[in-house]
Amino acid sequence: MLDESILISNTLNGDIQSFALLVQAYQGQLYNFIYKMTKSKEDTEDILQDVFVKVYNNLYKYNNNYRFSTWIYSITLNTIKSSIKKRNTRASSYYLDDLIEEIPSLENNPELLIEVKEHYREIIEVIDSLKEKQKTAFILRYIKDFSYKEIGKIMGISQDAAKMKVHRAKSSLAQKIADMGRKGDL
Repeated sequence: MLDESILISNTLNGDIQSFALLVQAYQGQLYNFIYKMTKSKEDTEDILQDVFVKVYNNLYKYNNNYRFSTWIYSITLNTIKSSIKKRNTRASSYYLDDLIEEIPSLENNPELLIEVKEHYREIIEVIDSLKEKQKTAFILRYIKDFSYKEIGKIMGISQDAAKMKVHRAKSSLAQKIADMGRKGDL
């Protein structure tokens, strides 16, 4: 892929093909991020389309002092928030089969596969039970591998606040998993 700054410059000069390359570079990772937040394929597809329309319409506002990925994730998060407010619903549970694709093949051991799926479902439910901002910060840090500074920029909070949200998410997860272990659920 060409350098992002060249693609951005070319897009601003009317080169649609350069924008198509930007879309191609980000669509998979943004789809996964949106899906982890909404847990709905239909909502994810709608939001992803809205994100790229907003990116295209606002590309001239991009400040190249920051990474492009930080800017596009910020737009994505704001679009997710707007979409959830419009629908006024909290996202339903994850589609486990879609997420299981990330687990190495266990075809030779079906009992283990069933056990892994169950544990995976429980962990996802625990992550999903976090407060929305903690869940967002946790996903950005540990699934999308953003720095605290980038998370702060994406979420519109300070770096220290981002670090605190991730810390609280980890503490909350640890407590919930410990509680589950005491009950014998995990």
